[in-house]
Amino acid sequence: MNPKKIFDAAREADVDTVRACIAAGADMAAVNKQGFTALQCAAMGTNESELEPILAVLQLLLEAGSPLEYTGTDGRTALYLTAEFSPTTEPVQLLIDAGANPDVRDSHGNHITENAMEEEVAELLSRITGHALPEPPPPEPDPVKMSAAQWRAAEARIAEVFAALTQAGLVALKDAGDTQSDGFSDCSEAFRERGGKKAGVHGFCFYTRQDQNRAKRTSQLSLAFWGAPEGGDADMQRVGELVVGQFRGAGFEVRWNGASSMRPEVDLRA
Repeated sequence: MNPKKIFDAAREADVDTVRACIAAGADMAAVNKQGFTALQCAAMGTNESELEPILAVLQLLLEAGSPLEYTGTDGRTALYLTAEFSPTTEPVQLLIDAGANPDVRDSHGNHITENAMEEEVAELLSRITGHALPEPPPPEPDPVKMSAAQWRAAEARIAEVFAALTQAGLVALKDAGDTQSDGFSDCSEAFRERGGKKAGVHGFCFYTRQDQNRAKRTSQLSLAFWGAPEGGDADMQRVGELVVGQFRGAGFEVRWNGASSMRPEVDLRA
């Protein structure tokens, strides 16, 4: 049996193939080359699959013993990933009913409610965990598409701010992969290469390729940030204020409500 088949089938909610892999003796504790179990792969497929088959696959994997609380390298359990990817509450509730701990954070300190993709999922998890939902961000300005020349000019100004943030002890990366997870991984690697906390590096700031493409369409650039050593509230607040302060000092308007769970959004139209 192809060992990668169960991971692909789980993500694609292919019920028959998952069942066949289990019957053939697939190792439920095995991980793919990205470090995810079959259950975590199914969790990440919740936004791409019909509800009935993805629920069936999740149930099959649970019954077969795919580890419920396995976190891999970034602290995200199957439930955490389901909340991050699922457009509905049903897969989230299924894993909670199976015994998954809902009061969890990833390795960067982000609570499961903060990374939930849909409001109804975040509300469900907030009710269960007692973790307050973040304040809604201020109203977003109307999107304005940037020309190539406008983006180049804005990118040059952003580079100056990122250079200042680097001087201030942050890892500051542009175009850091496609997703938030990619960006955190790239920044974490750079953080270690620069010597981390012992060398005076105390956090990071980045935007991804997705953020960059959205900025070109709307003139609004979303930033991600993290504070060392563990992404605690005080460290996140400190780094968030530093990032926003540097951008505002460079003449940018920035939308941020001061919460560590909200990504600052830089208006590039100025």
